[in-house]
Amino acid sequence: MRAAIEYIDLERLAFPLAKPFRAAIRVIDSVDIMLVRISAGGLQGVGYAFAFGPADLVPIVSASQGLAQMLKGQDAARIEECWSAMNRSLALVGAGGPALAALSAIDIALWDLLGKLANLPLVAMLGGARDRINVYGSGGSLLLDREELLAEAKQFADQGYAAFKFKAGLGLPEDVQRLATLREAMGPEFKLIFDGNQQWSEKEALRAAHQFAPFDLWWLEEPVQAHDVEACARVRAMAPMDIATGETNFGMYECARLLNQHACDILMPNLQRVGGITGWLKLAAMAQLHGLKVASHVYAEIGVHLLCAVPNGLTLEILPWWPRLFVEPLKVTAGHAYPPTSPGLGVTVDGEVISKHRY
Repeated sequence: MRAAIEYIDLERLAFPLAKPFRAAIRVIDSVDIMLVRISAGGLQGVGYAFAFGPADLVPIVSASQGLAQMLKGQDAARIEECWSAMNRSLALVGAGGPALAALSAIDIALWDLLGKLANLPLVAMLGGARDRINVYGSGGSLLLDREELLAEAKQFADQGYAAFKFKAGLGLPEDVQRLATLREAMGPEFKLIFDGNQQWSEKEALRAAHQFAPFDLWWLEEPVQAHDVEACARVRAMAPMDIATGETNFGMYECARLLNQHACDILMPNLQRVGGITGWLKLAAMAQLHGLKVASHVYAEIGVHLLCAVPNGLTLEILPWWPRLFVEPLKVTAGHAYPPTSPGLGVTVDGEVISKHRY
């Protein structure tokens, strides 16, 4: 069934945070969104890309405008063809950063549209390995003191979550103390994830990993610079806990290097940095061939479909402060998220929210 792309609409949205969020290498006070809507065959698919601040969003929107013009009239159902055409068009300027985010947002919208054309939810179109995926609460801003950090972890636990991710970055003694506080209060069964956010050198990462070892982390995330795949591989080989990374690696081939260099135990591709759903699926299959699990990074309403679709899905990240673009809330019950059963992504853009946050 051919469905020619009629138009691609782009909107810019700003979501200032009520309270800034601090990680080791950046303070986030706003999440800016480029919303993509693609119309074909009387239906509409939605996708989006994000940036932390309006200046970072500008080049994403600019790249999207060029890609949108190129795709007009193409068959929306031939996603691989559209993806390859967009990728080839970026060959001379480089399919990275803003251009990759633009491609990814359009790709997400095309998959949503294809599901609606086929009258199937995305998870079913992709095979459906399971009907639910466990979740973890993601927070732990460095602006929180120990008491506030513990309260946040307990709030997630009270909602049925079995794991909590929080940030490292206040110096090794304080990081260890925060970890000790959580482990003592939450007990041995509750899973803890410590996020390094690329702050350490190789030696510093190994020193930290061995100091964190007595507290039984589920994983240590992004211990070194994301692009230094070889350093991450050495840390992974010598660290006493699992290493997760990939969220800040750009393009499928950079993530593929993580796998080929045995640089992680858990791969965490970010949808807008690896080419959208199309790129993510390729990497998930490659990770499976390496015997590794994949986890999500933001994009919970899309990640729930993907992690339930592939056999090596591990867990879904939930960030309470992330912008809510859609009418339907993600269904999370007893520590598990369930993908929607409506066609495509199974979500509806919330017009009231869009009006309120439009540039």
